[in-house]
Amino acid sequence: MAGIIMHKRLALAAILAFFAFGSVALAQIGRGLGEATDLRLNGNNFIAGTVFLPTGRPADRRIGIRLVSPAHGEFVGTTDTYGQFIYGGVPAGLFLIQIDREDEFEPANQSVQITRDREEPSQVYNLSIRLREKTPTPAKTKSPPVVNVAELGVPKNALNLYAGAVKLSEAGEHHAAVEQLKLAVAEYPAFANAFNEMGVQYLRLNNLEKADEALLAALKIEPDAFEPLLNRGIVLFRMNRFADAEPVLRSVLKMKDQSAFAHFYLGRTLAKMQRYDDAEKELLASFAIDGNGMKEAHRILAMMFIDKDDRQSAATALETYLRLVPAAPDAEKLKQAILQLKAAGNPPLGPR
Repeated sequence: MAGIIMHKRLALAAILAFFAFGSVALAQIGRGLGEATDLRLNGNNFIAGTVFLPTGRPADRRIGIRLVSPAHGEFVGTTDTYGQFIYGGVPAGLFLIQIDREDEFEPANQSVQITRDREEPSQVYNLSIRLREKTPTPAKTKSPPVVNVAELGVPKNALNLYAGAVKLSEAGEHHAAVEQLKLAVAEYPAFANAFNEMGVQYLRLNNLEKADEALLAALKIEPDAFEPLLNRGIVLFRMNRFADAEPVLRSVLKMKDQSAFAHFYLGRTLAKMQRYDDAEKELLASFAIDGNGMKEAHRILAMMFIDKDDRQSAATALETYLRLVPAAPDAEKLKQAILQLKAAGNPPLGPR
C-alpha cells in the first residue's frame, strides 16, 4: 500500500516537473518566423514574438534585436520581414529582449524569466513589442560619449581583443571568443570584465569548472562586482554545489536586496537542500519584487510542498499559478493535479 501511495506522489510531481510545457519543435511554433537564432546553450526553450510599428502593424522590414542575459551574455538577431523573431536553445535564466539600435525608434525592451532546466520539457515564451517613434534631439543637447568606468586604464590592445571576443560570441564562436579573452587578460591581467566574459563563454560551452575559475579570477580583482558574483552563483547552482551557491547568492542580495533573480535562485538552491521554509520565503520574495517575471515561483513552491507531503498548500500554489498563467500549455494537466491533491485530503501520503 505504501508503494502505491508513493507512486501517486511521484506521479503528481511528474505532472509538474516533466509535463510542464510539452516538447515543442521550431516547426510547431508557426510560419513566417524566418530563420531561428540558435543560442547553442543546450537549453530546450524558445523566446518568440512580434515587433509592431507605432501604427500597430507588424514591422515590414528587418529590425535588429539583442537578447541579453546576465549569465550568458548577448546574442544578436533580427526579425523577419513580418516583424517576427525566435530564439531557440534557451536555457533557464533571466533574459532581456532589447531593440535599441534603430535610428527612428525609441529603445524598447522586455524581460523574460525562464525557469525550465535542460532536462525538463520545453516552453515557448511569446512576446509582443510595440515601437515608438524617436523624438529628434537638437544637436546642441547631445550627451557626451559614455565612458565605461570598469575599462578605465585598460590598454587599447586588450580592449580590442575583448571587443573581438564579443563579436565572436555573437557569431556563436564561443571557443574562439575564449581564446581572444585569454589574450586580453594576458595583455592586462587586471581586466576583470574580460575574466567575467570568459566565465560567461565557458558557461555557454557548459564547461562549468572553467567558468567558475574565470569568475573567481574576476572576483579576485573586484571582490564586490555584482555581475561576476551573480554569474558565479548561477554556475554553482548548475554544478549542484548548493552549499557553495547559498553564501554567494546571499552576498549578491547584500549588494542588491531587490534582485528578484537572486532571490529566485537562492530559493531554488535552498529547495534543493530541502530547507523548505527558507526556500519558500525566498521564492515568495522574488515574486513580491517582480510578480510578472517570477510567476514560476508558485510552480516550484507546489513541487516543494508535494515533497513535504503538504498537499493542500501544493494545491493552493498551483491555483495561484493558474490564476497568473491561465493559458499555460499544460493547464488541464495542472487542474487534474489540483483535483488529485484536494481529493487526497490532509493526512500525509505515507512513508517516503
